[in-house]
Amino acid sequence: MSIKSVLLALIAGDGSKPQGAIDYAVSLAASNGAHLSVVVGAIKVPVVVYSGVAEVQAIVADENDGRTDKADAVCQEVRSAATRAGVAASVEVITDAIDPLFARIGKRGRLHDFCVCGRPRPDDVWATELAETLLLSTGRPTILAPDGFDPARASNSIVVAWDGSAVAARAIGSASDFIDKAGQVEIVSVLGDRHADELVAGADLAPMLAHHGVKVTVTNLPYSRNVGKTIVEHAQNTRAQMIVMGAYAHSRLRQMVLGGTTTTLLQYSPVPVLMAH
Repeated sequence: MSIKSVLLALIAGDGSKPQGAIDYAVSLAASNGAHLSVVVGAIKVPVVVYSGVAEVQAIVADENDGRTDKADAVCQEVRSAATRAGVAASVEVITDAIDPLFARIGKRGRLHDFCVCGRPRPDDVWATELAETLLLSTGRPTILAPDGFDPARASNSIVVAWDGSAVAARAIGSASDFIDKAGQVEIVSVLGDRHADELVAGADLAPMLAHHGVKVTVTNLPYSRNVGKTIVEHAQNTRAQMIVMGAYAHSRLRQMVLGGTTTTLLQYSPVPVLMAH
């Protein structure tokens, strides 16, 4: 199915904005003739009602108004960027407490072909929560776009992070539109990352991708304790335009928590990452 509906999800926080995500989402919608939906979350500080704390309530109200104003400013910038690119876009600010806000964004993501968000900094709790929500709650593929990525300097190649798992296969299926347009697809495996009996070799995957009419190569990288870092460095060295990989998660205290390799790519990749869970 072609890409005709893209959701760009952002959180208005300290005044900074993920420009990379804005640029990538607008470009993705423009190149596919897709509609762009934009939701900007403004996390509401709860108002605690006690007698004699009117001043505190006023401070909280001012803070919430400021967050909404920041979200409105981001919306205006995205709307302008979409207009310049000739992209039809709908823009909305969602103001709510933390948990219901992310729940609402997750539900919205299920109604689109692709989700896009910024690559979160390791110290940005809200942006990380947003990325995890899109990956684990929408059922849709998500692209994490870093700031500073220049597609003009990238090669027309895609790195597929392959470990033979069903999750990785799902990500490849989600990336079919990108794979079909790529000049080259490199299947990259980190040796020793999984037990041998669980592994479907990259060489076995190559014929399926070759049927899409693209050039396919297979690369086996030496084992590393930090698999995510190994993949990121290889993609950067080869000037790949995108990394495709499955998003791993495991259950912890009744919540889904992303695995280590997924988290590394989530927070550190200088290349856009397409993930599916």
